[in-house]
Amino acid sequence: MSSRKTFNDFLSKSNINKDDYVVGFDLPEVGGEKKFKLAHLRDFVNAVDVHTIETSGSLPVTPPHDPNSQITSMDAPFLNGKIFHAKGDSDISLTLPDITAMNTKVQLMVVNMTNHKRVEVSTVPGMNHLHARGVSNSLGQIASTFLKKKYDTAIFYYCDEIWYGYGDLDGASSLNIKTVSGNYAFTLEDEDKILHFNHNTTSSGASISLPNPTTMVGGTQFFVHNISDGWIEFQVPSGVNFHARAKFLRRKYDDAAVYTDGVDWFATGDLS
Repeated sequence: MSSRKTFNDFLSKSNINKDDYVVGFDLPEVGGEKKFKLAHLRDFVNAVDVHTIETSGSLPVTPPHDPNSQITSMDAPFLNGKIFHAKGDSDISLTLPDITAMNTKVQLMVVNMTNHKRVEVSTVPGMNHLHARGVSNSLGQIASTFLKKKYDTAIFYYCDEIWYGYGDLDGASSLNIKTVSGNYAFTLEDEDKILHFNHNTTSSGASISLPNPTTMVGGTQFFVHNISDGWIEFQVPSGVNFHARAKFLRRKYDDAAVYTDGVDWFATGDLS
C-alpha cells in the first residue's frame, strides 16, 4: 500500500510514477473499490479549457452543449476555471452571472482577442457588486469594467457574494478629467488624467508642485489645460531638472503634456 495516496499528496508532487494510483469506483453503485493509475487519469483532465465567445451575452453557468443540465448549490458552475476568448469584429459585452444561490467560489479568465475592440465585463442588473479597476459601484446601476486592447487579460473570481477582477482592466474612458481651482500637488492618482485649471483670476495664478521623480515610475504622465484667466506655474523639488521651454502656461487655453523618466521631469506644449 506504499503507493496509495490522497489528492493532497499530489499538490506538491512534481513527477507521477508509473505505480502511483488513486482509488475509486468504476460504476456509480456499490461494487467495491478499483484502482486507477494516476498517469492514465491525466488523459482525462484538460488543464486549459478555452471557450470562444463571439457575441455579447451572459457567461454560461451551464455547459453550452447541455442547456438543460441541472446545477445545484453543491455543484461548481461550468464557468469555473475556464478561459474565455472574446473574438469578433465589434465590441463585446459580457455579463457575470448572479450565482449567489450556489454558495460557491468561482474563478475564470477573460482574454480580449478582438482587433482592438472593447470587451465590457459587467454584473447583472440589480447586482452591482464588482470590485475591479475602472468600476464605479453606484447603487442601482450596472457595474462595468473594460478590456480595451487586443490581448488584454483579466481574472474574475466570485467570493462572499461579490465579484472581483484584476488584470488589464480600465474604466469606460481612458482619460479622466479633474477640475482644479488653485495650487495643486500632483500624485500618482493623477496619472493619465487631464487637469483642468479653472481658478478664474487675472491678478494671480496657480502652481503645480511635481514630486521627486524617483518616487514615480518612468513614463508616468498627465496633461494640464489652463481654462482660467490666470497663469499656471510648474514647480519641481530642489535639484530636479524640468526639461521644457519654460515653466508657465500664461494664457487661457494653453495646455501641456508633462511626464517623467524617473529621474527628471519633461513637458511639451504652450509653455512660455
